[in-house]
Amino acid sequence: MNWVKTSERLPEANNDFHVISVTKGNDTFLAVALYMKHDKKWYYLDRGVPGDEVLERVNAWVEHIGVY
Repeated sequence: MNWVKTSERLPEANNDFHVISVTKGNDTFLAVALYMKHDKKWYYLDRGVPGDEVLERVNAWVEHIGVY
């Protein structure tokens, strides 16, 4: 499992769920989100289905989380 900064690269997979680090104001938190490669947008996962678009800054995402 690796944290990958979004400034370095974005996920290669389309329609895949990831744990992300999000900053909103002075708070940083973790969330589960869907990455849509063709739009280059993140969407929060809400009860197993894509929810609202992540409008806050996404700092990093977790790579290879399924291995653990």
